[in-house]
Amino acid sequence: MKIAVYGRNIPKSIDNYMLILNVLKANRCKIFLYDEFAKFLSENTSCFCNYSTFFDEQDLTDDFAFFVSLGGDGTFLEATRFVRTNNIPVIGVNTGSLGFLANVSVDEFHTVMDEILNKKYEIEHRTLIHVASHGKKNISACALNEITFQRTMTTLISTTVEINGESLSQYWSDGLIIATPTGSTAYSMSAGGPIIVPTASNFVISPIAPHNLAIRPFVISDDIEIKVKLQTRGEKAMLTADNEMFEIETDMEFSVKKSKYKINIIKPASVNFYKTLRNKLMWGYDIRNDINIYQHSDKHKT
Repeated sequence: MKIAVYGRNIPKSIDNYMLILNVLKANRCKIFLYDEFAKFLSENTSCFCNYSTFFDEQDLTDDFAFFVSLGGDGTFLEATRFVRTNNIPVIGVNTGSLGFLANVSVDEFHTVMDEILNKKYEIEHRTLIHVASHGKKNISACALNEITFQRTMTTLISTTVEINGESLSQYWSDGLIIATPTGSTAYSMSAGGPIIVPTASNFVISPIAPHNLAIRPFVISDDIEIKVKLQTRGEKAMLTADNEMFEIETDMEFSVKKSKYKINIIKPASVNFYKTLRNKLMWGYDIRNDINIYQHSDKHKT
């Protein structure tokens, strides 16, 4: 079974990297390491010096079983650029704190690998969002989490939004986020946007610190086209597509819509979105839910 592995060059994560790679090796996987990651490992350990490597998505053929991202959610977003067009399913193993995308812990990976080998998993198809510019600059990018328009100066920026040709609003704010359901637990949530089940067919438009309290995050269907016109008093602003950044200028116009590509994410039987929500956001963790508190109170009453 051919497995592609991507990771960042973080020395303190070496031990966790080795644990995961050894589990793959024990299960007789043919491991292909990202080129730069392989060089990093060879400089820090002698155990994985002679493994096959890949450089870009063209090196990943249809016979790869799945793609492993080692790191956090940021690493996972970087990893998706290798699987956007070839449909190879990806799984994120978190070598740091718990993440929403990299939601398998190092300790869980042995169990998860057994589930994968025994076909005890599903494939979730996650929507990608695409942005393209019109006019001044040729910008085209995809994102799994979100597209954002952000100020770089101290003054507010204005983003005028149309949905399928109909005017929605003009936002005076620090910026604007257009998030996928996957991205609803990322920047959009920090800006007050709702959490959406990852497989839903929606986008969320969330202003960043709007200068009008009546303007709220807005959920729309993902089968429409969003047009955004940027205006800023400064010379420049910034467009991001996950971890890609582009310098943009006032009066530029953009189209934002669902990409024709999707990301296929492995969902093991022991891992689910609601469990991740409870753990990541500590939902249900309340001192009043501790039965010992009630027992202690009852003793004092008697």
